[in-house]
Amino acid sequence: MHPLFIYFFLFQWIRKKESIEKIVFKSFMFIYLTGVVGYTMFPIMANSMLIEDTRALREGVSGINVVPFATIWEIYIYSGDMDVSQGIFQVVANAIMFIPLGCLYPLCSKYKVGWKRMFLIVITLSMSIELLQLLQNILYQSAFKYVDIDDLIWNVSGGMIGYGLFRLCKPIFQKLNVYHF
Repeated sequence: MHPLFIYFFLFQWIRKKESIEKIVFKSFMFIYLTGVVGYTMFPIMANSMLIEDTRALREGVSGINVVPFATIWEIYIYSGDMDVSQGIFQVVANAIMFIPLGCLYPLCSKYKVGWKRMFLIVITLSMSIELLQLLQNILYQSAFKYVDIDDLIWNVSGGMIGYGLFRLCKPIFQKLNVYHF
């Protein structure tokens, strides 16, 4: 993401007379969301040879899992002990990726954020990512990105863990006068 985007948002936030704390939290949120989009959506293949190579490499692979925990189970059952770490990494990475959302969103929002609102935000963002990855697969006619219900489960778990951390730290934020709800 080009650095000019953050300057645009900074200018808007300053113009609206946001507090310095809100500007800092919103800047972190912007950088975080940019990283999530970059990690989950890119690279976008533009080279037709690369697209053809990917199709050939992933021939017969659907790239879609709608059965909860099936991907993790397959890694555990059909892989050797060395590959179990791949399953653990997938779980931990998907959860960790959404922890900042659960922590930062309540600090950036102008509304009070309860667990139900946070749950809806987290599940909406995670489902959007999975649907965009599915769209990429349809456009490339190849399983370029894996669309997995497990990712949704772990993303939502991570987001709610992050929200739990926010709730634990909320008294500190209120005492420092950086959170006003």
